[in-house]
Amino acid sequence: MKDIRFLEHPNLPSKKVVHTVVSGEYPQILSALQKNGITPIRIEKCNSVIKPVTEHADMVFSYIGNGKYICEKSQQKLRDELDSYGFECQGKVELLREYPHDILLNHVAIGKNLICKADYTPQAVKDCFKIIDVKQGYAKCSCAVVDENSIITDDESIFNTLSKLKFDVLLVRKGSVQLKGLNYGFIGGCCGKIAKDTLAFCGDLTTHSDFAQIKAFLNERYVYPLSLIKGDLIDIGSIIPVTEY
Repeated sequence: MKDIRFLEHPNLPSKKVVHTVVSGEYPQILSALQKNGITPIRIEKCNSVIKPVTEHADMVFSYIGNGKYICEKSQQKLRDELDSYGFECQGKVELLREYPHDILLNHVAIGKNLICKADYTPQAVKDCFKIIDVKQGYAKCSCAVVDENSIITDDESIFNTLSKLKFDVLLVRKGSVQLKGLNYGFIGGCCGKIAKDTLAFCGDLTTHSDFAQIKAFLNERYVYPLSLIKGDLIDIGSIIPVTEY
């Protein structure tokens, strides 16, 4: 991958993103990413988890940084493609349908920290970060990383924990993000950074009930919100950047 490098820090590109790991469930989102010069690396369906999230990247894939990752055992094609680019798989896990045995990879890195339900996070991941233990098992779903010290979440327990640790945190309401088969989706699941200054959303951000607060929070940090498609925001299981220029 000449002139392309692995992201050093998960979720935080320093340049324009080249590859993302993402669900293939929504062709219009894949096309929108491609129009923005990004190559989507699609995950495979994982039937070990409940139907609404069988194709969610944030359930089956964890990018640790510097080309290293962990994934669910079902993701053979994903492993083959990533390994062909020079990525290194650090381990495989087996997810089960029942919570909390479905959340082993649903953690979120922010800088040198990892927000997770620590007892259900693989040791190979925890060894790479300073752990912030939270009650919410679906941490990646619940958090949109903005920069090394700033995050948007729709989970009150994560908001309270991070605020006490002096992170800049915006708490938004649930209900504006759609997820087929469930009452609603989550803010982290509908977005991901595709450049240092761009947070891409799967849907029109203006449809969120807290749009004004989200836009102001991003503007203060010089991050531009990009709506990839029209219509409601959709929780697709996150856009996970893995390489950049």
